[in-house]
Amino acid sequence: MNTTFFDLLWQLKQELELNGAETIDLPTFIDDPQYRRRILQAADIKALNPAYRQILPELLDSQPLNITRQVRRVPTVKTLHSGGPVHTVESGRKGPGFMTGLLIVMVLLAGVAGLVEFTGDKVVSDLISTAGINRGQDTAPVEAVTAAATAAVAAGASRAPAAASAEAVETLFRLHGSNTIGESLAPELLKAFWQQQGARNVRVEQQDIEVERDVLFSLPGKTALQRIELKAHGSSTGFKGLLSRDADLAMASRRIKDAEKTRLAPLYGDLSSVRTEHVVGMDGLAIIVHPRNPLGSVNTAQLAKLFSGEISNWQQLGGPNQPVRLYSRDENSGTWDSFNSMVLKKHGVALSAQARRFESSMELSDRVSQEPGAIGFIGLPYVLRAKALAVADEAGALPVFPTTFTVSTEDYPLTRRLYMYEPMTLALNSPAHQFINFVTSEEGQEVVRKSGFISQNIQRIQPVLSPELPAEYIALTQGGSRLSLNFRFNSGTFDLDNKAQRDLERVIRFFEKNPGQRAVLIGFSDSTGSAGHNRKLSQQRAGIVRDQLLARGINVAEVHGLGELAPVASNASATGRERNRRVEVWVRDRTRAPAPAS
Repeated sequence: MNTTFFDLLWQLKQELELNGAETIDLPTFIDDPQYRRRILQAADIKALNPAYRQILPELLDSQPLNITRQVRRVPTVKTLHSGGPVHTVESGRKGPGFMTGLLIVMVLLAGVAGLVEFTGDKVVSDLISTAGINRGQDTAPVEAVTAAATAAVAAGASRAPAAASAEAVETLFRLHGSNTIGESLAPELLKAFWQQQGARNVRVEQQDIEVERDVLFSLPGKTALQRIELKAHGSSTGFKGLLSRDADLAMASRRIKDAEKTRLAPLYGDLSSVRTEHVVGMDGLAIIVHPRNPLGSVNTAQLAKLFSGEISNWQQLGGPNQPVRLYSRDENSGTWDSFNSMVLKKHGVALSAQARRFESSMELSDRVSQEPGAIGFIGLPYVLRAKALAVADEAGALPVFPTTFTVSTEDYPLTRRLYMYEPMTLALNSPAHQFINFVTSEEGQEVVRKSGFISQNIQRIQPVLSPELPAEYIALTQGGSRLSLNFRFNSGTFDLDNKAQRDLERVIRFFEKNPGQRAVLIGFSDSTGSAGHNRKLSQQRAGIVRDQLLARGINVAEVHGLGELAPVASNASATGRERNRRVEVWVRDRTRAPAPAS
C-alpha cells in the first residue's frame, strides 16, 4: 500500500496541533524551510508517531520539499494512511512479492537494531545533528533509526520497479469532476499548459471507461513519463474526490454547494474564497432540438412543462403532431444541476421519469440531432448537429440566443460559470497551482475560446439595442460600445464576487491597451422596493466598481444608476434578482461629450 508525502505532511500538521503546537499554515510549512524548522524545533518530537519521524531530516533540510512523490507504506508502520494527492512512480513490471519484501524489511530492521546496540547513542546523535533538533528533544533512539531505515527500504522498493522499467510514469496531479469541462476543455488546457512548459510528445490516452483519460508527456530532465489523471464523471464526483483525497483539483459546471463546502473546509479551507474558487470559462446551457423542429424559441416555464412531462406533444406549442422525447444529463452532472436549478426547481416541477439520462455530453447531443421530436439541454460547445433555441427568462420577455457575447455578459438566461476548485493546501510551486494560473491567464482563456466555450478575455462590441429598451438607457449608450462582462456582487452584499474581483484586472488591461477610451459604468438593481430606492442602490453599485478601478489607476468618466430598468432576468426568483443586480461597462471615445449624470 502507498501513501503520499503530502498526505504525511497534512497528518503531521494535525498531530502537531493536537500536541500543542501553534496553528500551522501548511502552504508556508511546505514552501518556507525556516518556518518548518521553527515549528519542529518547538515541538515534542518524542511524542510523534514514528511514521512522521522518518521524514524529519528532509523537513529540516533547506532544500525545497518534493511533495509530488509517493512513498511505499512499510507493513511495520501501521499508522500511515493511504490516499491523498497521488504523485507516484508507476511501472508495468510487478515488484517483489509481499512476503519477500516483508522478509527484507525485517532483516534490515534487525541489522539496524544491532547497529544501535553496538554503537550506543552515537548513531542517534548523528541523526539528530543532521536533522537540526536539539539533544534535549530526544527522539527515542531505536525508533528514530528504525524509522529512517524503514523509509530507506520503502524508497528503495519504490524506485526499483521504475529503474527496471523503460516506461516509468510519474503522476503530477489528478483532475476530477465535471464532464462538461473534462470531456474536451480540460484536455486542451492541459496540453497547452504543458507545451508551454517545454513538454514533448503531449498526448491524451483513453482509458477503459469512456470519461477517463490520461494526459501523458515528457519533460526535459525527467526520465519518467509525466501523467495527469483526468476523470470526468460529473461535478459532484470532483468534490467527492477531494474528500476522499483521490483528486487534487475539482472541476464543476456549477458552484460548490454549502454542504460540500462544509465537509471539505476542515481539509482544504474555504473553497468558496477568491484564492480557491476559479472561474475557468463561461458556458451557455443550450436547449437543443432536432434540426427540422420548427420551434425557434421557448421560455423557462415552457421548458419546465416539457421536461416534467406536462407538455408531451409538440403540437401543444404550435409545432407538428409529434411526441416529445426527453434527453437529460445524469445525476452526477453539473449540467443537470444547473438545468434543475435554473428551470425545474424555479417552476416547482421535477424531471419526468420518461427522460433518458446520459453521462456523455456528446452522446446526448448526437442522439437529439438524430431523433425527430427530441429535446435536450447541453453545454454550448456540444450543440454540434442539433438546433439551439432562443430562451426567454419568463413569458413575454425577449428571447435571447446563446452567443459568445450574451453568455460572457450573462444576459442569456441559462448562462453558467465553469469552475475549478483548488485546495488552499496546495503548494504555490506545485504543478496543479501553476496549471490553475495558466487557465485563468489570457493565454489559457484563448484556449477556452478555441475549445468552443466562452473566454473571459474582454471583447468590445457595439450591440444593436432593441427599441423596447428604456429610452434613458438607449440615450446613455448611444454611439458607445460595450465590454463583454458585467460586474456582479455576492448575494445580499455590496461586495464584488470572485469573478468580478478577477475581472477588475481584465478591465485594467483593456484600458491600458486602449488609452484613448473612456469608461462609462451603468448600475442596475432588482425590482424589490421603491423605484427611487432601487435607483440609489444601482448608483451605489456602480460607484463601488468606479472606486475599485480608480484605486488601480483607471479613470472612469461617467457613473449612472438606472435602478430596476432593463432587467436581464425574472425578478420573481432569487437567482433572477441576483443577476439583475449588476454593473455594465461601456466605452466611448474621448471626443464624445459626456451624458448628464443620473
